[in-house]
Amino acid sequence: MITAHDVGFPLHWGDTQAAARLLQMTVRREGIGAWLALGSRCFAAHFGVEEEAVQVKGLEVPYHDPRGVSGVGLVYATSPRGACHNKSDYFFVDWGQADPAIGLDFYDRHAGAEKAANVARHQDWRCAVDSLIMCIFCNLSPEMVAGLVNAVNGSQYQVHDLFTCGERGWNLKRVINHRLGATPQDDRLPKALLEPLGDGPVAGFVPDIQGMLSAYYAVRGWDPETGNPIPQKLSELGLDWLLVDLVTTL
Repeated sequence: MITAHDVGFPLHWGDTQAAARLLQMTVRREGIGAWLALGSRCFAAHFGVEEEAVQVKGLEVPYHDPRGVSGVGLVYATSPRGACHNKSDYFFVDWGQADPAIGLDFYDRHAGAEKAANVARHQDWRCAVDSLIMCIFCNLSPEMVAGLVNAVNGSQYQVHDLFTCGERGWNLKRVINHRLGATPQDDRLPKALLEPLGDGPVAGFVPDIQGMLSAYYAVRGWDPETGNPIPQKLSELGLDWLLVDLVTTL
């Protein structure tokens, strides 16, 4: 799709000098680098093939492949910032690290809708951890995290309170994204990750992302048509003041 004429010089696999030159052009926004600097979605759209860009909501996919661990596909599709494994490193759970301390069950790495509640709970926990500006590599027990928060603030948080904070944050971000124009159609995976591999240990498998999304919306308390939190969910979380966003942008 992209010719040497488009780039200004030929690109061949393994040509490190050409790759370095292209990187410099991107940083300086010279020639085709001006489009590369905008990210893969805009770059692909420039050539009329946006569907080929391996991204979600404009953020490129990291190396964790949903064809190997289906839960991360649901994470990518529903993350407020796109294909971000830091919003939930759920691939660890799919690999068997289902921490019972945060109420996670273990499902097969290729399971589908049945793990939606698991994914949502893990996202809530990571949202709380993000709010505390904690590195996810710390992997402290939830009880220790609550204890540290209380030691700093003189508060009396229990683990379930931190999960509620995470869920509040996740729903707040959802409404903010809605305010900025996001729709349920943005909760999707790129074409490349929905094409089965021809060989290897996951040959022929692709996640049932639509089935997983339906179950996820139900677990979250989100309207399947609008993708927004239903009023009862916002009230439950003490976020009634966000209802005006949903009403005025219909």
